[in-house]
Amino acid sequence: MKKFFLLQVFCVIFVIALLSLFWEFVLEGIFFLDGHEGVVAKLEDISTTTIIALMALAYPTYKGLSLINNWKELEKTLVDQGLQLARGVTSLDSMKSVLMDELFRRKKAEEGIENERQKFLNMLDQLPVCFHLQARDYTVPFANKMFRERFGDSEKGICHQLMHKRSTPCEPCTTFRVFDTLQTESSIWTSLDGKTYLTVVTPFDDINGATLIMEMAIDISSEQKAKDDLRQILAVQEERIKDRTRDLERSNNALQDFSSFAAHDLKEPLQKIMIFSQRIQSVVHVEPESTGQRYLTGLQHAAERMDKLIDDLLKMSQITSQKIIFKPVDLNKVVIEVLDDLEPSFPSCRENISVQTLPRVKADRSQMYQLFKNLLSNSLKYAKAEEPPKIFLGVEVDRNQQSLIVIRDNGIGFDEKYKEKIFRPFERLHGRSQYSGAGIGLAICKKVVESHNWELDVQSQVNVGSTFIIGLPKSNNAS
Repeated sequence: MKKFFLLQVFCVIFVIALLSLFWEFVLEGIFFLDGHEGVVAKLEDISTTTIIALMALAYPTYKGLSLINNWKELEKTLVDQGLQLARGVTSLDSMKSVLMDELFRRKKAEEGIENERQKFLNMLDQLPVCFHLQARDYTVPFANKMFRERFGDSEKGICHQLMHKRSTPCEPCTTFRVFDTLQTESSIWTSLDGKTYLTVVTPFDDINGATLIMEMAIDISSEQKAKDDLRQILAVQEERIKDRTRDLERSNNALQDFSSFAAHDLKEPLQKIMIFSQRIQSVVHVEPESTGQRYLTGLQHAAERMDKLIDDLLKMSQITSQKIIFKPVDLNKVVIEVLDDLEPSFPSCRENISVQTLPRVKADRSQMYQLFKNLLSNSLKYAKAEEPPKIFLGVEVDRNQQSLIVIRDNGIGFDEKYKEKIFRPFERLHGRSQYSGAGIGLAICKKVVESHNWELDVQSQVNVGSTFIIGLPKSNNAS
């Protein structure tokens, strides 16, 4: 465009020079004007005319070039602003049309943005939570409907006046700390009207680059009240549990004392009955196989069974009432001790019982002794008359990777429909004439297992044998 303008200026000067030549050498001769002038004078006139024309055109040329430069700058600015100019835009009118179209387009875009902004603000206004924006100067640029209903119009006050009814800012202010950390924070806050809020505060960059903070407060008054009520109820229940625990401990201690005294008081006359029955046999002549002999023998056996029954009841009472002391226990040593105690009653027990390596567990050692003694003596006692007992004691793992202590025998077994009955005190599947005992040994085993939170089960078939299974929790193994 600049070259085209300069060419136009050159053409104007050239035309003026031609017109001067035509005037000096043609028209003046035709009209007899200054005919006495020579060629040199005519050339000087032409030069003067051309110079005057150049001087006259100097300022318009300068302004024209400036206008072209401004036009280029304007075009570059519009392109930088994203306005694509058509190739035909070479006049102010066409430029004005393009600018008007662009201004109209941008105005429509701004109106669309403003509509979306208003929709967003309306959405915030209808939120069922207290929401507001807060600036560093304590003003509240925006607050939704619930905030205004709870704390007042944000345009008529600043934050500490609205929410805390204070004339001076709160110190320290946890909300304003977010301006420094630029990290989202949450807290529980109770307002002056007694309502409890869960507040979440997060930094927010305004459109002008200023940092604001958004604060959202959710009313959790009902939840907090329910939590406080539950805490009070739990505290009351905890006190009641403590009271009942103390009452239970006193009851257990009294029961244990009573059991000990009762056992002592009952065993003393039993001892006298057995002693007097022996003395009667020594001082009174009684014929063998006579009725008197049968009576004395029956009296002696009944007193012995009563003595054994009192011992078993005392053991069961102690297991039920005594406090369990959990310590690492080596079950291998416990079983060795049990075999030593069983050997006088079952001389071949060591040959009849196969014992694998057993684990160390956290348990009460005295109760472990009772458990294995009763289970092993049960398997030995209910062996087949025509076949020596074979008893296996070891550890197996089920499909759930739970460790099981297994006691498997080849004894007389029983029908599994009675499997719950055998663990009840004094329940017997056979008469006393066939097998001795008071029917309390397996009940003691059940109590021991339950007191350790273990599991006890039995599988059995008549004339095939029985398998007692003790399930150990994974966390019970002791290193």
